[in-house]
Amino acid sequence: MQIAPVIAYRNLDPSPAVASIVERRTKKLEALFDRIVGCEVTLEALQKRKVHARILRAHLVLHLPGPDLSVERSVAQGSAQEDLILAVNRAFSAAEKLLKRQKAIMAKLEVKHHAALLHGEITFLEPELGHGWLRADDGREVYFQKDALTGGDWDALSVGTRLRFREMEGEKGAYATGVTPSD
Repeated sequence: MQIAPVIAYRNLDPSPAVASIVERRTKKLEALFDRIVGCEVTLEALQKRKVHARILRAHLVLHLPGPDLSVERSVAQGSAQEDLILAVNRAFSAAEKLLKRQKAIMAKLEVKHHAALLHGEITFLEPELGHGWLRADDGREVYFQKDALTGGDWDALSVGTRLRFREMEGEKGAYATGVTPSD
């Protein structure tokens, strides 16, 4: 984690026991998902000070690359200290489930890889029909069309002109896309 966890208390006294639980559970989340940037935990009591039946809320915000993850759990069952620990554990358990789900979604995503930028020169050009052939620097012959020209003027091209392009594989063989004249 790049930023240390921040624990805020509202209408509650700070508790070393709760702080140690937050630290332990934060380390567990970090082991589960190593791209967590930061963590904010807000612990609050919604009513004035009572010993029993207080509503205690644990709000957890995990800062991740992309959208942040926010979880909130409330408990009002027994004593204040027990309810606070229960609320913290429930919030962290819910965050674990959401992180596992997020990790599974991200694992399914495939990164689109672009073809390498190649260089070559025109070996055959049919200006009236709008197509030609070029020889890549590694010796392969690649077909290209006027539509693939992204920079420069089609009428300025001639046999021997140096070009930059990306090679794609089509049904009939290799063809060039993103063709631009080399300077």
